[in-house]
Formats: sequence, C-alpha cells, structure tokens
Amino acid sequence: MRNVYLAAIGLSAMLTMGTSAASAQDSASTCVSLASQVRTALSSNQQSANYDAAVKESHYGRDFCANAQPKMGSAHYTQALKLLGVS
Repeated sequence: MRNVYLAAIGLSAMLTMGTSAASAQDSASTCVSLASQVRTALSSNQQSANYDAAVKESHYGRDFCANAQPKMGSAHYTQALKLLGVS
C-alpha cells in the first residue's frame, strides 16, 4: 500500500513539473516575440518623444526575461511598445 501511495505522489509531482515547464516555455517564447517587436518599433520610432523611456523599459524587459521572470519581462516590453505608440 505504501508503494502505491509513493507512486501516486511521484506521478503527481511529475505532472505538475511538466505543466509548469510548458508554461515557462510559452512565456519564454512570448519574451522573444515581444523583444523582436520592441527592437523593430525602436528602430522605426527614433524621433519619438518617449524613445528614451521605451529603451529603458526594453532593457528592463530583457533583464527580467533573462532572469527567468518572463511575466515581468513581457510587461516591460508591452510598456515599451505603448510608449512608442505601437499596439
């Protein structure tokens, strides 16, 4: 009986880790996509009044994404796009 209990706990842990790994991969791909959009927007909006603030937000986004915090990184990339007037 104990072996069945331990096997159930192990299976539960493996399923949980698999789900979070897939979620992290999706978030990482979101970071990559947003980073590309921000680079394009920055290169085509260099005369924007908010250009410097957008560059700063882009750097924050890069740093958060690089440090395994894709949710925060995506938020900063999104803010950079908003500052540049890109939806």
